[in-house]
This record gives sequence, structure tokens and C-alpha cells, in this order.
Amino acid sequence: MSDTLEAPAQQDSDAEAMRRLERRTVAHLAAGGTTDWGPAPLTISPSEYTDPVRFEAEKRELFGKAPLLAGLSCEVANPGDVLLFDSVGPAILIVRNREGALNAFLNMCTHRAARLVSDCARRKLLVCPFHAWSFDLDGRLVAMPGEDSFETIDRTTRNLVRVPVGEWGGMVFVKAYAGEETIDVAAWLGEMGPELLRLNLAGTSLIKHSRVEVETNWKYALDTYGEGYHFGALHPTTFGTTTCSNVILFDSFGPHYRVNFTNSGYRDLVGVDEQDWPVTPYGGSHLVFPNSIVYGAPMEGGGSMIGMYRLYPGDVPGRSFTIMSTYRGADAPAGTPDAAFEGAHDYIEEVVRTEDYSVSKEGQRNLQHAPEGFRIVYGRNEIALQNTHRHVARMIGMPLD
Repeated sequence: MSDTLEAPAQQDSDAEAMRRLERRTVAHLAAGGTTDWGPAPLTISPSEYTDPVRFEAEKRELFGKAPLLAGLSCEVANPGDVLLFDSVGPAILIVRNREGALNAFLNMCTHRAARLVSDCARRKLLVCPFHAWSFDLDGRLVAMPGEDSFETIDRTTRNLVRVPVGEWGGMVFVKAYAGEETIDVAAWLGEMGPELLRLNLAGTSLIKHSRVEVETNWKYALDTYGEGYHFGALHPTTFGTTTCSNVILFDSFGPHYRVNFTNSGYRDLVGVDEQDWPVTPYGGSHLVFPNSIVYGAPMEGGGSMIGMYRLYPGDVPGRSFTIMSTYRGADAPAGTPDAAFEGAHDYIEEVVRTEDYSVSKEGQRNLQHAPEGFRIVYGRNEIALQNTHRHVARMIGMPLD
């Protein structure tokens, strides 16, 4: 494993960081159920979700140029392990080499552009299924059947095409274009980086992936992850049974953010001496800009579940898809079966798909037919959404309308 996974020392312990968040939560509940607020409401045009020009700018500037979270290091833990990333245009393969470093390449044979790898099985060579051209784990062409037919071709000019890649804190990032660049993940994350390190992503193990298609703009779907205002109305028999509606913590880290939703059990801590509070693993819902939610939540029986929800634009402004992934936290007791994490994954997917994304689909349809002059409004309590839309506008060079 690469030494890039080593985490710098935290300035404070994870327990201290979580306790600070809990103090804020209990203070909101003691005040009658307040929440973190922004300075003012924000109104925007429906075109933020429907305009094809803006949509193409987002795909070009965000998904075509910015570092994107492709997965966690546990998915490519050993030499020869492969992680595939096909979500934003070019097919990309990520592989760990014999020395433990990550390489990323276009998933394209340099003979006639056939797809080189179609599964994540561990391998010693990358062998094209079309004509068996073979590449080592550093992308060098090492075998060409019938090589005498290519006598004028310099083999060194037919190595795999590199893609920018970076690994840090158990996370793997790529950029969706050809290039030799090593991504400085710590610089991209900024002050969010140390908070994500608290989740110990390097020690996780993958439990389950799924893909959910939705007929809504990728930002409309993403908005549902950033506020707790809707819990009581939209999730009365699901998430709303254990989570206080409209009571959240919000912390901004540049374009990234963290929100902490409020488990109803925190009501029992109002007025209780802090030394008698239970110890809770660090957690929260972290937006890794532009499109990835990394969520840490306690599991019954101890330890944590890590959920990762990556949202991508579809082929038109009103379509998107989400890759949902669930990982076993590094602190999960050995006695907690993988089936418990699978159950949590299936439950979250079902609720998001049938409740959050159902509303998103109908909202998108209405925005496409909204009357002239209609404005969407984000309240002061929807501060995370305001933060994201402002940063998207800045990154694509198109001001909010």
C-alpha cells in the first residue's frame, strides 16, 4: 500500500471533535429546535436546473476538469487490483502497481481503442480481449501477438494513455482527461481534508454498490442530501422517525461542506451533565465538491458505517444517476455481520429512491414548465444548498440568475 495513505496527526481527537458538534446540537434542542442559519434567503431561476448551456458548462468545468472522487483505497488495496470509473465520459481504469502506487489510464487499448478491462478482478497484466495486446501495471506495452506485422511501430509509443490520479487519506481521485498530473488531493480538499481523515476511510472495506437512475437534474438530487428541513414532511415513517426535522449543523470548507443531522436521541441529553453523555463515533454528511457525499453514521452494536453517494449528470439536464456505496467502518466490531451493513445500504437506497428522488423527479418536471418569473427560494435554514449553488456558479463562470 502506498505511503500516501498515511494521515497527519489531528490537532484534536476525533472524540473531542464529535463532542463539539454534539454541544452545538444539544444547544439547538435546548433552544426549542433551532438550526444553523445563513444570513438571508436566496432565490434563483429554474434555469439553474433546466438550461442546456449551463448544464454543458457544468459537465465541462466540473466533471471534465475538477478532481472527482472515484472510490476508496480499499477497492484497490493490493497490487493488480483494478477500480473502474466510467461515470463522466472517458472510460478510466485505476490499478495499483507492484510497488503499491496507483496508476490511472484511459481504459482503451492503444491498438484499435477496444475497452481493455471490463471487471475489477485482480490481474498481473492488462490484456486486451480483442487481439491480446498486453500491458503491465505501469501501462507499458509488453506483448503484441504477431509483432512482426507492426515492424515500423515503436512499441514505446503504444503504452497506455495516462489519466491524472491522486490518493490521500483512503480516497482515490481522478480527472476525466488524458494527462500525467498527480492530483494534490490534500490541496483540493483544504480544511475539509482533516475532517474526512476522522472517518478513517483508509481502514474501510466495501460492502455493496448500487446505481440509481433518476429523472432530475444532478443538482436537484444533490440538494436533498444537504438539508434536514424536509425530514418531518417527506420521511414521516422512515428517516423522520429517528431524526429531528429542521435541526442541523452546517460547516463550510470552501466549496465543500459538512452537515450534521440530529438524531432524536439527543433530546434526552438536554439538561444532562456532559460527562454523562455517551461517546459517539465521529460522523456527519460531507460534501466533497462537486458531487460526492461521504457520510459517517454509527451502527447499532458499535462502530461506524460509511456511505458514499456520488451524483452525476445524465445526457440531458433533467436526468442524472447516483452511485451508492456502503463500507464497513474501520471501527466496526468484528461481531457485527456484513449483513447489517447490507441492510443499511438497502434501506437507505429504498428511502432515497422512493421518497427523495420521487419528489426530485416531479420538481424537475415542474421547473421545466415553470411560468415566466418564477423563482426557487432557499431559506436561511438551507444554507448548505446556497453554498453549493454559489460555488457551482463560480466554478463554471456563470453567475446565479
